[in-house]
Amino acid sequence: MKKITLLLLTFILLVSCSTKKNTLKLNNKHFSINKDSLSIITPYIEIKEKSNYSYIEHPYQRKNLTAFTIQTLMSEFPNAEYIEIPFLFKDYGTINSSLERGVSYKAEKAPIELLTNKYKNSIFVSINGYFGDINRGFMSLFVIDNKNKKWKMIKSYEYDNSPLEIEKLKEIILKSLEKLK
Repeated sequence: MKKITLLLLTFILLVSCSTKKNTLKLNNKHFSINKDSLSIITPYIEIKEKSNYSYIEHPYQRKNLTAFTIQTLMSEFPNAEYIEIPFLFKDYGTINSSLERGVSYKAEKAPIELLTNKYKNSIFVSINGYFGDINRGFMSLFVIDNKNKKWKMIKSYEYDNSPLEIEKLKEIILKSLEKLK
């Protein structure tokens, strides 16, 4: 009887170890990311130049930083599909009011504007920053569970450099993605 039980336990252990799972569990047992059903959605980028007590928007710089962020994410998840969310190209006030209502470290209801039915999970990056007279910003990485309509902030960073220093920003993004690998 002991030999049969030992053989059975060994078999179960071998089967469970040999099965490759492509799912990452996050801190919450009810929130996981399936790397086989993953999309990268348009990052939210808000950057402004502070000069002589006024804030100046730079749409061209914002567009370049958006493309750079997408490229960085796609290099880390080459099998993921990029999905453009037109909402994230609207005015800052509209986007902020939708995004800020659910931002927290807990799994919360995701803004409907960010949900997609095509993939189980999505990666979303938000970058806010200033350059010019002051250089600082804030970057957050979220994972969205599209099926359950929830999102979770995985990592956030406050940085003391210009968001236009793309090599430093790339380091921050890659460091936050380590939480998903």
